[in-house]
Amino acid sequence: MEIERKQINRNLVIETVLGLIEENGGIKNVNLRGIAKEIGCAHTNLYNYFDSFNEIIWEALGQVVLKMMAYVESNVDSELKDDEKIFMIFSTIIDFSMDHPGWFRLIWLEEIDGKPSNEVIQTLFKPGEGLKEELIKASGNELTEERAVEIGDILHTYIHGELCKWINNRSFTNSIEEAKAKLLSNLKQLYRLLMDRG
Repeated sequence: MEIERKQINRNLVIETVLGLIEENGGIKNVNLRGIAKEIGCAHTNLYNYFDSFNEIIWEALGQVVLKMMAYVESNVDSELKDDEKIFMIFSTIIDFSMDHPGWFRLIWLEEIDGKPSNEVIQTLFKPGEGLKEELIKASGNELTEERAVEIGDILHTYIHGELCKWINNRSFTNSIEEAKAKLLSNLKQLYRLLMDRG
């Protein structure tokens, strides 16, 4: 049964796409016809809300980043002390990524043609800016912005590599709990080394 045109909107399209990406483990096999079928409309109706499939995917990526940020915000106690807060932020990012491997692939591994909107570009910079601010706070405001960005990039790169191994079944770890414990332990050591040299 087709949904009436007035009930279809950009948010419904994006949420449908995100569901399909979760189901498929990435954007492979996600296309306009599949999105339209899931919604219950003709695929040409989607052009009333988006100019192209790529625009839909870029907007979906922006929404995933916002969902990840909201997840972190809702699971990190603002009363935590500096280092504890940093570790909790990383822990929740790891949880979110392991719980949503398709979304992780969308954020970091999938090639998307075209260009994102300025709004999506701004969204993509928000997590890095937030991490920079938290690292500066954790240092007692001793880190420069440049050094905080460097430390954030190094920590992110380590997490990204470990999560890529886990999500693509290359970590050869027995359980998700074991993989997460190892990742966090190594991350804490790396963080302390980097902050000591800051």
